[in-house]
Order: sequence, then C-alpha cells, then structure tokens
Amino acid sequence: MEIDMNKPIWQMTAGEFVELMNSTLKENEKFVIKELPRFLKVHELAELTGYSVATIHCQNWKRKIPGSMKVEGRIMFDTEKVLEWIESQSIHRPTRNEQIENLEKNFSKGKMRNINC
Repeated sequence: MEIDMNKPIWQMTAGEFVELMNSTLKENEKFVIKELPRFLKVHELAELTGYSVATIHCQNWKRKIPGSMKVEGRIMFDTEKVLEWIESQSIHRPTRNEQIENLEKNFSKGKMRNINC
C-alpha cells in the first residue's frame, strides 16, 4: 500500500496510519509486548497501573490490592491476581472536592488521623 504523503493524518485509515508508523520505526524499535513475570515488585505494579509507588504501598496497607505477599522482606504481587483485579475494578482516587469533604467530615467528628493515604 502506498501512502500519499500529502494526505492529512486525520483522513488516513487505521491501516494507513499503522503502516506509516511501522515504516518510520527501525526494526529493533518496533513495539514488542513484554511478557510479565509471575510476581511483580511494587515499582513494576506502579508502572503497570500508572499509580505512584506510595499509592501502591498505601492501597496494599489497606488490603485493597489482592495477591500481595512478602518474599525475602520485599512486597510482591501475584501477577495473575493483579491482572484480574485491574480488569474487575480500579482504585478510586478521590477528587479534590471529595478530599475536602472527607477532611471536613472527619474534622467535625473529631476523627482526624495522621495517615496520608
């Protein structure tokens, strides 16, 4: 398939776009799907989910991430269980307004705690 270099990108078909992208990459730069290990480290789970390492630690402390275990003093996550969890739900990140409402509610009830999660 020949690509018309004068055609705007927004007028390209998906096939034309993929062909253009692949033609611009060198062979060793082409996208390769990486096989995941059986167990994920905290930073690998953070990279997979897009959450920060601190959020992963916090959610694990709250027991919201399945498949966690300690291996030689390190927190590891069972990849299969994590992938099932990701498909079934996601960690709810409260909006700024929800955070303020929660703080006000806890402050008025005298339940302020020093946990930064």
